[in-house]
Amino acid sequence: MSISINPQIVTNAPNTFYVSSGGGVQGTIADDPVSLVGRLRSGIVGLGVTTPMWGGEAVTVSLYTAGSEAPEINAVLTLASAEANINGFTVFNQATAMIQTPQSPVPLSAAGMGINFFELGSGARIWVGCSNTVATGLLGGSITPTVYWDYTNQVLLSSGTGALPVKVVDVNIGNSQVVSYASGTGFATWVRNGSAALIEI
Repeated sequence: MSISINPQIVTNAPNTFYVSSGGGVQGTIADDPVSLVGRLRSGIVGLGVTTPMWGGEAVTVSLYTAGSEAPEINAVLTLASAEANINGFTVFNQATAMIQTPQSPVPLSAAGMGINFFELGSGARIWVGCSNTVATGLLGGSITPTVYWDYTNQVLLSSGTGALPVKVVDVNIGNSQVVSYASGTGFATWVRNGSAALIEI
């Protein structure tokens, strides 16, 4: 008797078997039960959004539109376009209906699908992607640096306009999982040697 495994090939993430390890996964929160109690919110991706959403993105939160969305949906999410309209950050935590495939292993939500998020002021600590240069520059500094957001690539920046009202409470260089999205294929994959910052919102 044999067991067929097709089409999914099961593998482990490289370089993960150590006595101790450190790193972050973009779009997840640091363990903190207080942040989860009553602060994790669910919403839907806005019907006009043309690309999928994933954890670790800055979003604008709106109320439902009469005739388009049900009144029970009290949080409609679109990608933020400036510091002035960032209301929160999306997360993978407690996601139950996002889509994953062998070609696109990062959980994704398209227009009309559900996705969870935390609002600014919630105190949640969320891993977000950043470059090695930005991560290196944050080391040794204050936990309240002036940081910015790249609204095109959805990563943390050390220069720009419209500073984010966040703290940076941890940084990991080169051992974090961050999202890479290919607009041509629509696939989102994990970069397993990326850099990330843990921001408290």
